[in-house]
Amino acid sequence: MNRRDFTAALAAAAASATPLFAFARALVGSRLTQRELFASLPLPRIGDWLRVDMGSGVRYQKQIGLGVEHADAGGRLYVETQIGEMGALACNPNTLKKTYLRGARFRAMIDPYPVLAIVSRSGNTITRWADTGDGQPQDPADARMRLLDAAYLYGDETLTVRSLAQATLHVAGTPHATTHVTADVAPGSRLRRVELWHSPHVPYGVARYRATLTDLDPFELELTKYGAAFHSELPQSLETLRAMTPDGMNVAT
Repeated sequence: MNRRDFTAALAAAAASATPLFAFARALVGSRLTQRELFASLPLPRIGDWLRVDMGSGVRYQKQIGLGVEHADAGGRLYVETQIGEMGALACNPNTLKKTYLRGARFRAMIDPYPVLAIVSRSGNTITRWADTGDGQPQDPADARMRLLDAAYLYGDETLTVRSLAQATLHVAGTPHATTHVTADVAPGSRLRRVELWHSPHVPYGVARYRATLTDLDPFELELTKYGAAFHSELPQSLETLRAMTPDGMNVAT
């Protein structure tokens, strides 16, 4: 199966909420990039939220919420995140970061998001930066948001799918039937192997992910909770936040 047929099969499976195992015989041996693999999974929806344990070596907890803010020019998408210790009941509210996006739809988990502006809150301090819509400079490191944080996962290496298998994973105490995809990278690349546990019933279609590298502990991501009807903990509009932070920062007294 060529790359175009592979991604078409994945898209068909996602659209019909069919586990990828139904396509197993045809997919093994296919070649594609990580971005193409993830982009063929179900895209998230406004209001989705998820909490994952992730990292290489020392893992941490990350909460991700997807929302839209209505503005004069139409909907403005944002991703709101918080970070916490692995195993904690909740993330640290002082790590709240709200990233406003360019574009009209959310992308796949491993696709970098183009950034319009970034706002954070820690305690009573609100900070705004990289807001090109308000004339702020934007550092190249802030121009794209990477949900998985690790830049080395965002290369364009070609993967070869080696196997697919059915697997049951428990997410928030509920069993999910998943398709375990294993793909290898040719020798010479820092990234050696990618494993993905796909379920069509969770945000982004990803219940678990593992990337094996030549020089680091494997990067792992495991979905622990998810839901819908996400509400921002920083509910002010971007226009209001701009007015509150004319110099980029506001400290409430």
